[in-house]
Amino acid sequence: MSLLLRHCGWIYTCDERDKVIANGFIRIEGGHIEEIDHEPYAGAPAETNIDLAGAIVLPGLVNLHHHFFQSLTKAVPPGTRATALDWLFQMYPIWACYDAQAFSVASELAAAELLLSGATTSADHSYFHPQLGVETLPAQIEAVRRTGLRFHLVRGSVATIEGDLESRLARVMGDDVCSLIDDLPRLQSATEAAVRRYHDSSDGAMLRIDLGPTGVTYAKPELMRANAVLAAEYGCGLHTHYHPRELEREISRRLVKQEPLRFLADAGWIRPRTWMAHSTQLNDEEIAAFAEHGVGVAHCPHTIIRLGYPVTPVVRMRRAGIPVGIGVDGPASNDRSSMITEMRLALLLHRANSAHDVEPARDWLDANDVLAMATRESARILGRAEIGALAPGKRADVVAFDLTVIHYAGAVADPLAALLLAGCDSRAKLTVVDGQVLVRDGQLTRIDERTLVERANAAAHRILRTAAKRYPNAIVPRVL
Repeated sequence: MSLLLRHCGWIYTCDERDKVIANGFIRIEGGHIEEIDHEPYAGAPAETNIDLAGAIVLPGLVNLHHHFFQSLTKAVPPGTRATALDWLFQMYPIWACYDAQAFSVASELAAAELLLSGATTSADHSYFHPQLGVETLPAQIEAVRRTGLRFHLVRGSVATIEGDLESRLARVMGDDVCSLIDDLPRLQSATEAAVRRYHDSSDGAMLRIDLGPTGVTYAKPELMRANAVLAAEYGCGLHTHYHPRELEREISRRLVKQEPLRFLADAGWIRPRTWMAHSTQLNDEEIAAFAEHGVGVAHCPHTIIRLGYPVTPVVRMRRAGIPVGIGVDGPASNDRSSMITEMRLALLLHRANSAHDVEPARDWLDANDVLAMATRESARILGRAEIGALAPGKRADVVAFDLTVIHYAGAVADPLAALLLAGCDSRAKLTVVDGQVLVRDGQLTRIDERTLVERANAAAHRILRTAAKRYPNAIVPRVL
């Protein structure tokens, strides 16, 4: 299939020179970009022509951190006003009631929202598969495949439950709390089976498998090492949540007799293609080690605010040489799956640190920094040289946003700054993944949006009703 994008208002290539082309065109053949230049276009006709006058055109956005399954638990009270452990205490009894159908519709919903917000590639930290059998992972993968999103599935696990949550949850869930925690021998077998079945290491792959538990498992260090060995064998990435707070440092010293960084290094995790979510409390030694060994960070601004974490020191990390990308995180702690909205907050959040941490204004991120983080830096973290920029030979992952609508009126000096500072709409005009038009004129081309909304809401109602009935002592909202 040949596709020609004509009269593009501004093309931000994110190439090695950060070239911007005003009034340009992009010709796509199959899944690759064939030509990109200023108008007028004088080449051969294309099968499909799309006019993008007045639109800003970007490389497809790359989402580094998500939990697709959480899409059915947005804005669930009282977890909307809770720090991390209390929030998880509200969520786990609900998530324990998921089945394969819920995983499927939640994953399709997350992928659709991402496509509508300009994301063309997403990592999903799929850590929660509560002993339902192996059908949940195929259900999720098939749902995402239908949407056309380029997908990195992080085959995760719940090897341990943080803090005192296990005992607290046992009081409301009884023996069912055991179903939340993965059995290690079974988990390792299932993980290797998923890698063998699904991981595609070829250039332009639409599905890759990466590995990592929901958090660093000091109580079960063999899991961290097993993931690293498997990742090295098959060329997979490694991913987990890592802050680490002082309590985590104390646990590491007590259980493995090491500081967290040394434990991670000995377990084989301090290496390129490892990336950590949040990393809000890295010390100087950790920042230096991450930079030296190419360990990346997924910055998720909305979740930081929602759960009351310290602000990630993004500027200091990037100055040290750590590759930092953007992640939307799970919809149960963000309440949306919008890459462009996350980029808008990332541009501003680091400016509001507490007084002793605030960055001088001369070092604040600008719109070009944030675009680089959401495209080529995120692609680099995932080991994807073929995406993250617009240039001949790159995969044809392209997004466009219409700047002719009222939200951007008056913002004429800088189109990219207009998109990230003046806009309030997150819906892309066009999303192309591997040469396939998946969003056109703000509408999904493969999915009926209204039908998906109805299915997702029905599944969310069903899960909440089930949880309220199964765990009457849990704090589960009664659905009207």
